[in-house]
Amino acid sequence: MTDIKIENIIAYAQIADSFNIEKLSEMIPDFLYNPDEFSGATFKIKEPKTAVLILDNGKAICTGAKTIEDAEKSIKKVINKIRLTGVTVNTKPQLITQNIIAHIDVNKELHLSSISTGLLLENVSYKPEEFPGLVYQMDDLGVVILLFSSGKIVCTGAKNIEDASKALEMMKEKLSSIGAL
Repeated sequence: MTDIKIENIIAYAQIADSFNIEKLSEMIPDFLYNPDEFSGATFKIKEPKTAVLILDNGKAICTGAKTIEDAEKSIKKVINKIRLTGVTVNTKPQLITQNIIAHIDVNKELHLSSISTGLLLENVSYKPEEFPGLVYQMDDLGVVILLFSSGKIVCTGAKNIEDASKALEMMKEKLSSIGAL
């Protein structure tokens, strides 16, 4: 199996029924709140290096995590910060993974125009004047694969690491079957 590198895990948890974001950001100076730019508050965490968005609907969305554990830790840090203000929060929310972005590098230049015709799939889009990569919809796994001429293959839209890994491995096999690898 190919070693994949996780670039970003986006996950969320319902940590309350709702929040008054303005009041919450006044009580917690670490929460960045600029309603002209974004209606939620942002909490940047140094370790693990992530950002958590706190929304008025009670959701906390973690972005930038490299592992599910890092996303869980980040959400827990937000919960603890909010709890210290006396605001009621769910201390054991279910974490839901929204999107995993992962990649592999095949260490070989990919000829995208040849690949786009070689795959002969309706799920392929290659428009180099609009986007520098080939886009392949892998509907069976619900992910999108991006191929770049540099040899990088990116998977986005996976809900778990196993699906991301499987999708990247399947793409590698497809490329091998048409002689691109």
